[in-house]
Amino acid sequence: MRLGSFETPGGERLVGELVNDRIQRLEVASMIAWLAGEGRDRAGEQFEPGELRPLAPVPEPPSVRDFYAYEGHVAAAARLRGGEIAAHWYEAPAFYFSNPASILGPGEPLRRPQATALLDFELEIAAIIGVAAGEPEIAGFTLMNDWSARDLQAGERTVGLGPAKAKDFGTSLGPWLVTPDELPYEDGRLRIGARVFVNGEQVASADASEKHFGWQEIVAHAARDTRLRAGDVLGSGTLAGGCLLELGPLPAPDRGEGRWLEPGDLVVLEADGLGRLETPVE
Repeated sequence: MRLGSFETPGGERLVGELVNDRIQRLEVASMIAWLAGEGRDRAGEQFEPGELRPLAPVPEPPSVRDFYAYEGHVAAAARLRGGEIAAHWYEAPAFYFSNPASILGPGEPLRRPQATALLDFELEIAAIIGVAAGEPEIAGFTLMNDWSARDLQAGERTVGLGPAKAKDFGTSLGPWLVTPDELPYEDGRLRIGARVFVNGEQVASADASEKHFGWQEIVAHAARDTRLRAGDVLGSGTLAGGCLLELGPLPAPDRGEGRWLEPGDLVVLEADGLGRLETPVE
């Protein structure tokens, strides 16, 4: 199934399933309720996609954990800091808590924080948690852009508490929640390719399967000593080569140097089977 959250022109929110290029309304009131096992039947109403405003699949998730599961990205970040991958990284999946109040949906603009000159995209895939018979499981996957203010991040890292305002301004999710049976999902890994475009030019490509930790390990670690709730978001971490921190700034021949993301840019994440997540920068 391919499911989404939408808003009608009158401001009503609904959950819809993509069926034959139309949005079939489901009886459930919200995606979190669907993830908890409620309202799985279809209602009679159908819409053309252009009639509805797409929202993030889970517009207001209970929590957002962003992991750090791609060794290629971790190694590149460590090199830039003049070090090596921490030994503990190999022992358990590392993550930080992001802000559920900063979720952005498909097409929703991201405002560049005034305090940053080094705005970066991060190409990620997120698992959305459902609960069946009281047990958490991966109900679906979606694209995730974990935006970063790299100059703020460099200063915050020296404190030792992880990212703060460097991440606390926007996380884009969408366009669909795609159930695992719709995807090449084997051994806890999605075997799909992913890409990033800025203003129509491809700037990055990555293989989603090249994870050190599989999705089962990530879910188990997130659930240890606590409980996962329907709608919780688990980010994969940046796919190797999926950000400007690794790739280097965008070309800017007129300036004689590279540049980072700026107002007016359009950033598009794309992955096989998951669709396209577009975000204009303001």
